[in-house]
Order: sequence, then C-alpha cells, then structure tokens
Amino acid sequence: MYFNQLFKVSAIQMRKLGVFNREIGSDSKMFVDPKLLENATDEFAGARNDVLKYFSVVIALIRQIKAEKDTDLFWVAAKNSMRFKETSNTGLGCAEEGTDGNAIGKVLSARIVSRARTVLPHVEFQPEVLELIGVFTEGLGCDRISDMMVSILKPRFLAYTSRVTTALQIQQTVTVQFDGKTYTCPQTKKGEKPIILVPRVLLKPMPIAADIGEAIDNADLNEKTRNAANKMFADARERGAASPTTSELRSFILTRPTIYREIVEGYKRAPAIPYDFDRDPRKVSDFDPIAAEIVGTPKIDQTGLDSWGKVRLCVTETISHLRQSIEDNRLSDALYDDQGKPRKELIAQRIIFSIAKIFGKFCNVDVVRESNSGPGPVDFRFSVGEKDRLIVETKLSTHERLKDGYYEQLPAYAKAESIKNLILLIIRVTDDDKHIDALMKAIKLKSLPIQVTVIDAVRKPSASKLRTTM
Repeated sequence: MYFNQLFKVSAIQMRKLGVFNREIGSDSKMFVDPKLLENATDEFAGARNDVLKYFSVVIALIRQIKAEKDTDLFWVAAKNSMRFKETSNTGLGCAEEGTDGNAIGKVLSARIVSRARTVLPHVEFQPEVLELIGVFTEGLGCDRISDMMVSILKPRFLAYTSRVTTALQIQQTVTVQFDGKTYTCPQTKKGEKPIILVPRVLLKPMPIAADIGEAIDNADLNEKTRNAANKMFADARERGAASPTTSELRSFILTRPTIYREIVEGYKRAPAIPYDFDRDPRKVSDFDPIAAEIVGTPKIDQTGLDSWGKVRLCVTETISHLRQSIEDNRLSDALYDDQGKPRKELIAQRIIFSIAKIFGKFCNVDVVRESNSGPGPVDFRFSVGEKDRLIVETKLSTHERLKDGYYEQLPAYAKAESIKNLILLIIRVTDDDKHIDALMKAIKLKSLPIQVTVIDAVRKPSASKLRTTM
C-alpha cells in the first residue's frame, strides 16, 4: 500500500507537489544524497551549507585530538558529534522490515572519527570528506549517510512535512515539538511514530554517495594509479565478477593516500544529477498509485466477449479513463513542469502503461510495453494469444515525428507482426494543431490503416481564475 492510499489523498497531487509517494511498511532502497542538496529549494534552500557547517565543527574537534582515548576530551566530543539516533519513518534505506533508519552508535562513530583523522590531513581538512566517509569507512553505507542528513536537517524535514501535510489535507496527523517549534506530521494510527515526508528531488537509489567505484571513476587519478585501478576491474571481470569487491576497492584507496584528494575533488566537481523518476529504472516511482487512483474499482461487463473483444475492451477502457482524468480531473497537471512546459512524453506513456496493466489483469489481456522488432518501435501491445493483437503508439502533439513520415512505419510493423488494429494516441499539449492536422491529411490521402485518437491535455484555467476574469 502506498502513502496516498493509506491516507486517502491524491497520488496526482503528491506528484505535483514533488513529494515521494512511499510504500508503507517497507523501505524503498532510496536515500537522501547530500550532493543533491546543492540545488535544493523551498525548505531545503541552503541545506547543503548547514551540513558542511556541521561537519566543519566536527573537523575542528578532530584536528585537536591527541589520542583516540576517552581521556581525550576532543576525541569524545568528536565521537559524540557523529552519533545519531535512528531516524524514524522516512521509508528510506534498505531494511527488510519496517521503516526506521539506522542509528550511528558509539562503535561506528568512533570508526568514523578514526578514519576521518587518517584522511583529513591529506585533503586540507575539507568538510566534504564526511559526506564521503562511507567510501573510506567499513560498515557505513549510504543508508546511514542518508539518516545522518535527515538528523542534521531535521527542522527542515519537519517543516517540509508540515507544509505538505497541510497541502494534502491529511486528516490522520500528530503534533511534533522540536527545538521549540511545532510541526504537524502524518501518523498511521494513534501511538505510532510520526511519518517524515521527503521531496523526490533529494533522493537517489542505493548505493550512490558511498559507491566506491564511482568515487574512483570521478577522481582525477594520475596515469599510474588509473592503470592500477583499471587492472583491478579487469581482474574482477576475468573471474566473472561485475566489479571488484567493496573491500578490494576500499583497500585500493586506503593503501594510496595520495588519491584521497583526487576523490574529494572529483566528488566536489561531479554535477548533482537527480534520479530520473520518469524513466524510473528502479521502479520506485508513483505511476502505479496514480493509475489506481484513475481507475478505481473496474466495473465493466465482459459477458459474451471473445478474445478480440477483450483486447478492444482493455484498450478502450484504458484510453477512456486516461481521457477523463486528463480532460476533467487535472491529471494534465502531471504532464507539465513548474514552468508550464510539457514534460517528456515518457510520463504519459508510463501512466498509460500502469492503467493498461490494471485493465489487462481484469480482462485477462497481456499488455507489453516497448517492443522493438520489425520496421520500428511501438509503445504498447495488447494481446490474447498470437492472433488477437492490437498496438498503440503514443506521442505528444508537439513531437516532430508526427510530420516527418514516421507514422508510415506503423502499418508496416502491424502487418509484419500480424496485428489486427493499430491506434496512434496523441496527447494534445498546445493549441497549435498544425502537426495533428498534417498527420490527419496524410493518413486520409494515403489511406493508411491508422486509428487516430486525440486527448486534449492543454491546461485550462482553474475555476477560481475563470470567475475572476468574468
């Protein structure tokens, strides 16, 4: 069950707000990447500086340590500064059960401070080392780095959660007091821990920040060291492994202190690239709950339908529900960015596929996405067996290929694959219909067996704006 389903709020609105629609009761294998804080806005504007300031204070303590003993007050203070309580209910990380974060206790904090003492003198005590500490330290994965970020920035996460909770009009809430301020957070039931919401723009799939291989790739190594690294990876491939083990990679780094600086500088130079939730190779995005919201509980009659009838019904219901949601129920908001520009047509394709899967299961129709055989690719194939098959291709109305003759490939593909029918589904995202008009004329002129369906996703003024202009 997803967050929006448990709290009975809109998955479409959650996407518009940019909040991660997590699954309840299990961790998502996602983490807060400190690098992505560089470009954060709203409650997280300036958050990266907060993290670096926090680490700068810790590093100042580390520089004063004379001995790693509890009689050394700086050693104790540095360890305490790197101890963090477990972060509850973010739904991030990789726990097999539950959603609590991982604490950093006295053993691990001592290991962090000790390893930082080794690395920091070689990199001029740059605070970014503590963002990368998982690269240098055993037993410290990016899930713990993520929990560290949430702990250091807890007031910001609480403020974000409180704002989103209000915007979504969530009813099941609890009041949280922190540092003299009051926040409102979702709560699954009375007595349970509050849920902390996380913006999608801060998330990446595990592991990234503590990925030692990536740290080495980003480092500007000299020729000798780069050759040694390449040999290590080649040796791993020879023995059938995709890459060297984590311990081998870490040993490679720790036995070559001269590359510490290159790793830190490479990390600082690397661009902050957010995870592509639209393409979503890790399948953690919100298309399934959006589709479930659109479809609701299917109520369609299949009585007396043969296999081809079921295929047609599956496609008809998919397009009908998509049309209604786009034209009448503001799904079009998910198809545009914050500047009002149409987003990649991949968004529409993923939503269509998620809707089609629901009706495919209901109608016992096989729905396959992105076949690439024959004269050209198509987006979806709906089929029952080998004989009753239909294909759907989806394009935004602004797509250049609507006018360059590409659509002529579709009948050839359909014939090659023994497809009974093909549909070109156009999502209209601008009032300029020149591409659509040219396409319709060409199809009619050449008598191409293509059924064209247009869904109007051009954004309409809200009712309140209409009233003010009357």
